[in-house]
Amino acid sequence: MAVYLVLAAVTIAIAHLVDSKVVKKENSFFDAPEYTRGQIKNKIVYILLFFLLFAVSATRIAVGNDYWSYKAIFELLAQNRDRSVATELGFNFLSKAVYLVFGHEEKPYIIIFAIVAFITIFFFIKGMDELSDDFALSFAMFMLLGYYASSFNSIRSYLAFSVAFYSVRYIFKREFWKFALFVLFASTFHISILLVLLAYPLGLIKWKPWSIAIATVLSASFLAFPNLYRRLVFLIYPQYENTAFDTGEISYTNIARCIAVLVIAIILYKKAIKESERNRFYFNMNIFASIVYLCCSFLPVVSRIGYYFNVFQIVLVPALINAIPKKWVRILLRVLIIVFGFAYYIYFLHSSIDNGTRLLPYFNWIIN
Repeated sequence: MAVYLVLAAVTIAIAHLVDSKVVKKENSFFDAPEYTRGQIKNKIVYILLFFLLFAVSATRIAVGNDYWSYKAIFELLAQNRDRSVATELGFNFLSKAVYLVFGHEEKPYIIIFAIVAFITIFFFIKGMDELSDDFALSFAMFMLLGYYASSFNSIRSYLAFSVAFYSVRYIFKREFWKFALFVLFASTFHISILLVLLAYPLGLIKWKPWSIAIATVLSASFLAFPNLYRRLVFLIYPQYENTAFDTGEISYTNIARCIAVLVIAIILYKKAIKESERNRFYFNMNIFASIVYLCCSFLPVVSRIGYYFNVFQIVLVPALINAIPKKWVRILLRVLIIVFGFAYYIYFLHSSIDNGTRLLPYFNWIIN
């Protein structure tokens, strides 16, 4: 557990070196990049954070409950036994390419895990940089709520998840075709991400009485007709029916988080959300997550689906805190989030011993 806690403490401290007031500048591909001193400093911090997270993730071995399962999948794909696995085209291509280049003698599965970690961490950091007005607090929540550590499991899903998270920047720019391309690319690693093609653009809606009524009726229908929705879901994702993922779980922790954020957001709605399209999007994503966790426990891997929505809490909560007028209250809330975040992170890591996620003990192939 020490590896995870030290990594979180060090990287969160480093993340506070980011100056969120520095104006982000996008350079044309054909123009020579020009950066201010603040922009250069921020990029150095991002690179350092990326390196630290990547080093721990890429060098792990036998960490995660599906680590060896994926090794077996890689080997089947290298033998062109695609029909023996239920993985998507992009993931299959990556696995085959690595085995083709490095052969079977050099433990190519380690390289595949490293490539997946590289892509996942890169897009999460880029996404937080693009979407958050307070990178340091967003990064702290990213670490302490377990998103980073969870990426050691379900690696295909988390790679797709990170790409979709980053792609939201194009929704705000109204470049929906770019958003769609990123999501379609992500779906070649995990097909479940396709649901955000519709859900994320819907996050731009402004709630009116008619839209509230529709959302209420739809939520009630999930509770009233779960078997109907299950049949519809399994028409698209038949590979999940009656598997270990089809457990009908209820995530009380995520329900509590969603409700707590919702209450705070409603209190600060006029100050932080009403006139901000971005914050309204994040607010709507929290509502969608609340509906998923409260009404859709009949869905397979419901927590994973909920993650596609509740991840935006890491950018919404800092925006809400920054809308509070009194500085001492803002500082107090930041401290409380980090302190209670570490307490939750310890609980999260310790529970991985019993719940099968196998994040502990941490081993890597360099010293173990």
